Amino acid sequence: MSHPDSAVVAFEALRRTTLSRQRGQALIGLLVFSAILLVSFQRSQFFSSDIGGDPMGRVADFLDRMVPNLRSDALLADRGTEGSLAWWFYDLPLWLRLGWQTVEMAILATVLGTVGALAASFLCARNLMPFAPVRFVVRRGLEALRTLPELILALILVAAFGVGPLAGVITLAISTMGGLGKLFSEINEEIDPRQLEALTAAGAGPVSRIRYGVIPQVLPNYASYALIRLEGNLAGAAALGIVGAGGIGLELQRAITYTEFDTYLAILLLIVGMIFLIDIGSEALRHRLIGLGADK
Repeated sequence: MSHPDSAVVAFEALRRTTLSRQRGQALIGLLVFSAILLVSFQRSQFFSSDIGGDPMGRVADFLDRMVPNLRSDALLADRGTEGSLAWWFYDLPLWLRLGWQTVEMAILATVLGTVGALAASFLCARNLMPFAPVRFVVRRGLEALRTLPELILALILVAAFGVGPLAGVITLAISTMGGLGKLFSEINEEIDPRQLEALTAAGAGPVSRIRYGVIPQVLPNYASYALIRLEGNLAGAAALGIVGAGGIGLELQRAITYTEFDTYLAILLLIVGMIFLIDIGSEALRHRLIGLGADK
């Protein structure tokens, strides 16, 4: 019988060897990542741009141009008074109308994309779709949708349907379906299988198994991801307006064209405010769905 101390010594030696190997691998990985990062900085001309070698200085200069010249003595004056809030937000009624159109685009695109993602998720979940070819085709289709850049797709759809919100809604719906379809299918594959087994033993059909065995388990997660996607779609709808896909992005594009730097900031603040409101509403809805709607 070997001495107990020899086993301890062997274990410690193995542990030190393993730690040394792991540290060496981590160091090599860090060096490779650092080299790639440095090359990326150099290739992107981040520190050697033709328009100046100080990127932080250029950013600070641009931000300074965006800040309006407000005056405290004229802050609450009418639109004709330079330095007032009304002068800064000179076209606020139009921006609010276009902002509401942006919200409508985001809501409609999220609903359409979520419905499509639900249908696709049931077809590509391993525990719900027994036919591997169907799963393969649906998964590859969702991957194709996810790889389509939104701006390029919006440009194509604007050329097909003309300038307006329709192109933006279709673009965001396709992107939403591709992203949520993958997430929903992974949620479906993590459900408790015992409920499905019980329903199958009772003679329930596929639709009944999904209705009573899957949906009650996954609905809060579905809602959470869909509401998070709604927030992203609101920002996306605003950005797509720059290429003519409707919404407040049209006004942002006009301000960019005429280099109205302070107008950039005014419109961006409106967009951020809309996202804040959507986030507050979606958070309250998520809490209600998971039983945290009220303090007890």
